[in-house]
Amino acid sequence: MSKPDPDQDLARLESQIAALRDDIAHIVTTLGDLSQTSAETLRASLAARAEALRQDGAARLADVGGSAEAKLAELTDHARRNPWQALAVAGGIGLLLGLLWGRR
Repeated sequence: MSKPDPDQDLARLESQIAALRDDIAHIVTTLGDLSQTSAETLRASLAARAEALRQDGAARLADVGGSAEAKLAELTDHARRNPWQALAVAGGIGLLLGLLWGRR
């Protein structure tokens, strides 16, 4: 049996440490790329969701605006057809508001 050579063992150990350092550097680079990709994917997903919510909000606002305009036109038409009734309703609302605000 031959004795183990300490110089050979040291050289082998140094080469294994160098390979391990290369592997760790590769892992760190891969993890960095993965986190960057994940952040970009998340950012794009959030931007798409925000745009969808904005479009949905704009559509709902347009619906409400159209509905309010239709109700206002209907109310105006009713007031023109029945001016005395509209005046009585407005006066009643004014009286109630005056009573409520006068108590404060």
